[in-house]
Amino acid sequence: MKTAPRAAAAPHTPAPAEEGSPPPTGQPGTPEQPGRFSAEGLFGTARTDLTATLALTWRQWMPHAVAATVAGTGLALQAITSSGAASATETATVAAAVTVPAAVRTAQLVRRRRPHWTRRTLVAGLGIAAWLTTAPWGIGHDHLAVLAGLELALAARWWQLHRIPHPPTDEPEHTEPEPGEAGGDSAADGLTPFAQQITRLWQEQVGTKTGPAPSSELMLPAPTRYGYEWKLRLQPAQQIYPKILNVLDLIASGLDVGITDVMIEKHADHRSAHWCRLQVLERSPIEGNVDFTGPRRIDTLGGEPGYGILQLGPYADGEGEAPWRLYTPGSMWSGVVIGDTGIGKSRVMENLVISAVSCGDTEYWYIDPNRGGSSPALADHADWFATADEADDVLAALLCIVDARAEENAVMRLTGFTPSPDRPGLLVVIDECHRVFTQDSAAGWARIAREGRKVGVALLPASQYAGIITFGNHEPLRQSVMVGNAIAMRVTSKSGKGLMAGLEVDPLTLPELPGYGYTMRSEKHGGRTAPFRNRNTTPGGDAEAPARWLAMQPRPGLDTLTVTATLAAGTAYRDRHAVDATGRTASARRVEQLRAGHLPDDFLNGTSPADTNGHQAEPPVMGKVITFPTFTPAPAAAEAPVGPTASARRPIGLSDSHQAVWAAVAAGIDRPKEIGEHVGLSPRQTQALLSQLLKDGHLIQPKYGRYQTAS
Repeated sequence: MKTAPRAAAAPHTPAPAEEGSPPPTGQPGTPEQPGRFSAEGLFGTARTDLTATLALTWRQWMPHAVAATVAGTGLALQAITSSGAASATETATVAAAVTVPAAVRTAQLVRRRRPHWTRRTLVAGLGIAAWLTTAPWGIGHDHLAVLAGLELALAARWWQLHRIPHPPTDEPEHTEPEPGEAGGDSAADGLTPFAQQITRLWQEQVGTKTGPAPSSELMLPAPTRYGYEWKLRLQPAQQIYPKILNVLDLIASGLDVGITDVMIEKHADHRSAHWCRLQVLERSPIEGNVDFTGPRRIDTLGGEPGYGILQLGPYADGEGEAPWRLYTPGSMWSGVVIGDTGIGKSRVMENLVISAVSCGDTEYWYIDPNRGGSSPALADHADWFATADEADDVLAALLCIVDARAEENAVMRLTGFTPSPDRPGLLVVIDECHRVFTQDSAAGWARIAREGRKVGVALLPASQYAGIITFGNHEPLRQSVMVGNAIAMRVTSKSGKGLMAGLEVDPLTLPELPGYGYTMRSEKHGGRTAPFRNRNTTPGGDAEAPARWLAMQPRPGLDTLTVTATLAAGTAYRDRHAVDATGRTASARRVEQLRAGHLPDDFLNGTSPADTNGHQAEPPVMGKVITFPTFTPAPAAAEAPVGPTASARRPIGLSDSHQAVWAAVAAGIDRPKEIGEHVGLSPRQTQALLSQLLKDGHLIQPKYGRYQTAS
C-alpha cells in the first residue's frame, strides 16, 4: 500500500541572540556540541561510521583479518631466522608442531556446530600450517600471492553466504513503494524470482496473524547450494522452534512448495528458541533415487580414534549425512527405527548392518517374526537367525554373554569396550520388535540395552509405533534403547507425537516417501534436527543387492569366550544352523503342500484328523467339501507299545543335541513337550530335532504325537 509523501519540514531558524550574549546551548559551535564541520565533530562522525560499518561487515572482513594475521606471523618467523636466534629448520619445526594440531583441533570444534564447514576448515588450517612452515626461509611476492590465492579460494563460499546486509535507516517511518518503483522489490535487491516469491508468500500467507507462524519475520536471505536460506524470527514468548516444526506441512502449503523442500532448524548464533534458520529448496538433492553405493562408516571423528559413526544418507539440503553412532570411545550404542510398514525400515536396517560389519570388528544376529521375509539378506547372512519362537533362547544367550564379558572387563581392568576382530561387537537386529518384547522378557532385554553398552552388545529393534506397548510395557527398555539412536519415519498413528524424547517433529506430518525421516539431534557426532533420506539398498528393485554387499564384508565370528558363554543358556546357539536348516526345510514342505491344495499335518498346532484305524486320514483338498470321520477309539491291543526300548542301539555321528533328544526318547519320554523340558530346549528346537531323527530313521512314530526309538 502506498503511503502519502510527507510534507517537507520548514528549516528551523533560531531567534537572533542579543549582542554580547553567549550562543544558545546545543547550537552548533557551542562548547556542549561541537560544530558539524569542526575537527572534533568530523572525528566523532568518522568514528561512529567506522564502528557501525565494522559491526555490519565483520563477517566479510574476517577472512582478510585471518590472512593478515597469518602474513604477520610469517614475517615474524622470518625476522627470528634473520636475527640468528634460531635456524630456519628449527623455526619451521616449531611452527609445524604448533599449527598442525591447532588446525585439527579447530576442525573438531567446527564439526560440532557446523559439520558442513569441517572440510574447508581443515584444508584452510593445513594450508596455513604449510605456508608458515616455509616462511622462515624468506617471504617474497610469490609467497604472498599464494596466501592471497588460498584466501580467495577458501573464503569464496563464506562471502557468498554472508553478504553485506542493508544498512539500518534512521527514518522513523517506512515507505513501501509499488513493485517496479525505485527501491521496490526488484532485481536490484539481489534476489532471484524464486526467493522473491518465497519472501512475499511468507508475508502474505505464513507470517500473517492467521497463518501458521503469526508475526514472524524473514531476514538476511542468502543463496545456498540448492535454494535459499533466511534467518527466521518467530514471535517471542508465543512461538518457539519445536512448535513451528510441527506445522511444517502448513508452512510448505503456504509457500506453495513440497514439504520435503522446507527445512527449519535452530539458529546456531542464537540461544533463544524463537530464532531459527529457514531453508527452502529450489531443487532437492534427495528427490528421486538415493542409492546405496557401499558401506559408509567413520572410525575417526576429527582425528580422534575410537568412533564408529555410520552415515545413513544425505540431509534434505545436501549438507552432510545423517549419522548413527554405533561406537564411541568405550561404548557400543543401541538404537530404534520407527516407521509404518512399507516406508523403508528394512532398508534402513540393511544399510546399518552392512556399514557396521564393513570393518571386520562387528557381528550381528537377526530376529524376524516373519521368518526372514522382512529381509532375506539379513536372515541368510546373520551369525544367528531366529524367529519369535527362538527369541527367548537368544535373550538367554545374550544375558550369559553380558555376564561373561563384564567379568572379562574386570579381569583385564577395562572400563569400556573397543571393538576388534579378536573381540567383536555384537549387534542384535530385531524386526517387528513388538512381537519379541513381551512383558515376561522386557526386563531381560532392558538389561541388555543398559549393560551391553560397556561390553559390546547392542540392540537394533524396529516397529511401527514408539509407544511403551511396543517395548513390552517396560519404560526402562524404551529409554535404554532410544538414548543411543532413534530414527523416526512416517507413522499413521495420531498418538505418535512426543513419544520419542528429543524429537520435536510429529512423525504423522512426515511425507510418505520411502527412507525419509529424522534422526535424534546429536551435534557432538555431526547430527542435526533435519530430515534425511536413507540410501536404498535395493536400487532399481534389485532384491539381491543387499545379499551381495553382505557377502563382500569381512566377518570375524564371535570370540571363544563369547561362544563358550552361550553354552550356559543351552545349546541353542551351537545348534543354530542345524535347527535353522531343519526349520527352513519344514517350511518349504508346508508351503509345497499348501500350494498343492493339502493341509499339512503340522500346520495348525500340529493337529490333523485320524481315521478309525489310527492311521493318518487323507489330507483335505482345497475347494472340496470335507466329511470329517467319526472318531471311534481303537482297541487297546491295536496300539503300538510306547515306552523305553532297551534293545535300541545308540546311534553314532549325531550332534550332542540329537543325542540328548534320542536318549530322552530311549528313556521313555515320548511327548515333544516333555522331551524339550527334559533336555532344556525350546519347543521349536525340539520339534526340529525330532523331525530330523525321524527322517534319518533313528526314531519312529507309532502313534501321532508319540515317539519311540527304532530297533
